[in-house]
Amino acid sequence: MSAALPRLHAVTDDRVSGAAWLLERAALLARSAGAELAVHLRTRTREGGAFLALARALRAALEPHGSWLVVNDRADVARAAGAQAVVTGGPGLVADDVRRVAPGLVVGRSVHGAVEARAADDEGADFLIAGAVYETPTHQGERASGLVVVRAAAATGRPVIAIGGVTPERTPEVIAAGASGVAAIRALWDAHDPAAAARAFLAALPARGTLTLSVNGEPRETPAGTTLAGLLAQLDLDPRAVVVEHNRRIVRREGLAGAGLAEGDAVEIVHFVGGG
Repeated sequence: MSAALPRLHAVTDDRVSGAAWLLERAALLARSAGAELAVHLRTRTREGGAFLALARALRAALEPHGSWLVVNDRADVARAAGAQAVVTGGPGLVADDVRRVAPGLVVGRSVHGAVEARAADDEGADFLIAGAVYETPTHQGERASGLVVVRAAAATGRPVIAIGGVTPERTPEVIAAGASGVAAIRALWDAHDPAAAARAFLAALPARGTLTLSVNGEPRETPAGTTLAGLLAQLDLDPRAVVVEHNRRIVRREGLAGAGLAEGDAVEIVHFVGGG
């Protein structure tokens, strides 16, 4: 992956994806979590143009903050909307098929045990969504897999995002079991203060460390895993009003969220200010 995988994943279901407040709460989460946030658009109630329109609206809400859009199952929608990743599961497209439909996108696979985790690894998935770890109202009546599913997925060496009843309080134990990050539905979308909920999850995750960059000739520290879009968000700059050069290469606006930063990188930013 050209950019670090976000470690906090806000997953939608049919209820959330159809809610009038979706874009507003997605923006609140993105402002709090920045490049550490990925929002998964997962819905069975929208098709065709309506699905694509919602994906594009979500992308527009997330992009200024460097957050990722992940589309579940629909690689064609993900590509058209400018998403960073696709997640498939079960009988869905395997990683190579996704890459044929949407080249350049990060590919995740949803797994529920060791057999599925090994299969996803063999396919070449970039990361795994493992669960359900704990019992959750989203899958009432289904037995939770427990931390064993996280350990099985982590044994592949792929980054693992744990899902299913995960809360900030439970985050340390799923990380200890081998997860790279966590995913949630109700704990984020239904929170009284979604921004505070996102911060609580981030506080429960281990620190990534920092990178030292040169930004317009001046040293600047930024968290490891930051993308160019995330850096612009930190600087409170609108991606539509700047030209960005990364290590002597101009990066187009649609490439900012996928451009990861590394120690010692040189970034030059020209900011255009309108006037009348």
